Amino acid sequence: MFERVDGDQLSPDKKSCESSMAYPNLKQAIWLLALLILTESGFGMLIYVAGIISRQPLEHNNYLLGITKLAVYLLVLLYICRRTDRHWAGLLYPGNASFDWRLWACVTLSICGTALVLFELNKAVISVIPMPESFQELIESTLGRETSYPSALFYAAIVAPYVEELLFRGVILCGLLSNHSRNCVIIWSSILFGLSHLNPWQFSPALLYGFVFAWWTISTGSLWPAVVGHALNNLLSTTFMRIDVPYFAVSENLNDVVFNPWWWTGAGMVLAALGFWWFYRISNETRSAGPDAIEAGDTP
Repeated sequence: MFERVDGDQLSPDKKSCESSMAYPNLKQAIWLLALLILTESGFGMLIYVAGIISRQPLEHNNYLLGITKLAVYLLVLLYICRRTDRHWAGLLYPGNASFDWRLWACVTLSICGTALVLFELNKAVISVIPMPESFQELIESTLGRETSYPSALFYAAIVAPYVEELLFRGVILCGLLSNHSRNCVIIWSSILFGLSHLNPWQFSPALLYGFVFAWWTISTGSLWPAVVGHALNNLLSTTFMRIDVPYFAVSENLNDVVFNPWWWTGAGMVLAALGFWWFYRISNETRSAGPDAIEAGDTP
């Protein structure tokens, strides 16, 4: 998906980006986000109308929502294939996963620590901008006790991480790297990722994770760390919504905010910092071994 250049910088590989005229640039990426939102809204309206006709709460069926989300992203990716000369199979492949095994430990440690911090950040956002009852019902019906655990995992920890990473880190990040500096790419791809959630309560966590996932993708030349990290975060969120875990208690009214002790959040910061530092060290060690040692898997 990406290739190492001069042993220091990552650029999109020729097959996937240069041949497609470095698509998308920032303006085109914003259009892709608008297209995604419009397509999701259209499918959502169809599901809502079908639910009224059938007298079934189809909008609360996670399996249907997961399949619909998959269909929406596949349609956007199909549009990208038609817009460029990129191969369909290449867009669906997250890249090479055969890099230093220690990176998986770094990803796990980073996500677990970051989750502790973002859990408190989310409370801070809710304390400033309370969630409306309709949004609370949506969260409960997709992640909470009102739906089955397997269906929640199917939607949140399987479908969502895969398709979102393919688009935001696999396509948008790839195109922006050919048009802008790396720091600019990380910032803009993260902002677009945050905006795609269409609500202020998920924007901040998505924005911060966007920075992390973009960095991991650029450092490894693969989407796998971002996909796995995204899935692990959603797995933790889904689990904590359903069971009572010390320091992760979730009230029936999500606006009832109780902050954890400072040392608990501090522990999360330490874990996250350790995971990020370890990831940085390992990626630098691999880079110093030469370009061939960390060459990303080519797009099929």
